[in-house]
Amino acid sequence: MARLEDLPIYEQEHLLSKLLPPLGKLEWVKHNKHISEMKFAIITTAGLSYKDDDNFNFIDASYRAIPKETQSEDILMTHSSVNFDKTGFQEDINVVFPIDRFKELEEKGLIGSLADINYSFMGAGLLPDAYEDSVKDLGVILKQDNIDAVIVLPVCPNCSRTVCAITHYLEAAGIMTAGITLFKEIAESMMPPRSLWVTFPLGRPLGKPNDSDFQHKVISDILSMLNKNSGPVLNECKLNADDKSIIPPACPINFNTNKDDLSWHSRFKKEIASLATWYDLSIQRRGRTTFGLSNSSINEIADGLALWIDNKDNQMPDYAWIKLALDDIKIYYSEALIAKPGNYPAGYVDQIIFNDTVLGELISFYYRYFTNNPNTKHFGRMIASREMLKKSTGNWAITKEGTFSKKP
Repeated sequence: MARLEDLPIYEQEHLLSKLLPPLGKLEWVKHNKHISEMKFAIITTAGLSYKDDDNFNFIDASYRAIPKETQSEDILMTHSSVNFDKTGFQEDINVVFPIDRFKELEEKGLIGSLADINYSFMGAGLLPDAYEDSVKDLGVILKQDNIDAVIVLPVCPNCSRTVCAITHYLEAAGIMTAGITLFKEIAESMMPPRSLWVTFPLGRPLGKPNDSDFQHKVISDILSMLNKNSGPVLNECKLNADDKSIIPPACPINFNTNKDDLSWHSRFKKEIASLATWYDLSIQRRGRTTFGLSNSSINEIADGLALWIDNKDNQMPDYAWIKLALDDIKIYYSEALIAKPGNYPAGYVDQIIFNDTVLGELISFYYRYFTNNPNTKHFGRMIASREMLKKSTGNWAITKEGTFSKKP
């Protein structure tokens, strides 16, 4: 639940340190059109891109175009943050990018139309005003496409700040917007034009994967804000996506970390082999995999991550590759662990990885290695999540000018 009081103290403190003032005076666009006559575009800050497109960089204010007729199996998530659950996206792209839901609204005549091209940013690592130039550039394109309104969705706390920036700059360009915020406090401090506060788990701005009715209810709440005559508007979504009465399927894999085996590489390879059947079943069930960020095979990842730890005389892999390889291997584990049909709560996979696996030990090793070096300590926070470490991983951001800032 994304309510401040429900979070651990370290997460509350981290979140509250990120509050910023508004980016400027309230920008406000009002249409006389009915929603059923309006043309919409979707923007997500989930860092989505085509498999053949360039990944988002770790710090990146650019955007990617995603056509209306995109197929979910062609899309990867290259968001650099490790502090939100990605299994919602693995189950259902619509929980972060509701392309199918808006096509259904179009087919029913509840909206005028959905844009042929929609967009993704990556909302991490940057202060909100660093997105100004990219959003203004996109605003010109949206105006040329005769877009009446844009719906913007985040996946993490920093993304909620990015959504505030995107809606502010688009509204200033004359395009009506409505966004989701995952934390009320961020919207209260930055005061974007229209914001719907949802208390869903991070990484799931529309609440429940594979539940079109639930997702449509959230979208209905978002669209209702477009009827307001003045702002800023901050509404609370009353829906609850956290059903604790539903128990997820039992973990399909019995992990044995073989602690008597002193070889990281040997233990890691055995663990990966135990996941192979379940990973294949997962692909059969969903018809897609989100593996592929590093452009390396699963065996190349296992060798690259573990052989150097066993023998420091080997060349250390490139830092950027290590990050993408760790993201990829977590995807491999995640998809194997949720191979069975069922309801998997946010955080289910991460808890297993962190507590029971060689991969969890490997992530901890790399985190300690990078954070023990003053020159790479900031890279370390891209490796291990606050939930894994049970503490804040520090607060920093890149400014609009591209300089490092210790401000929130």
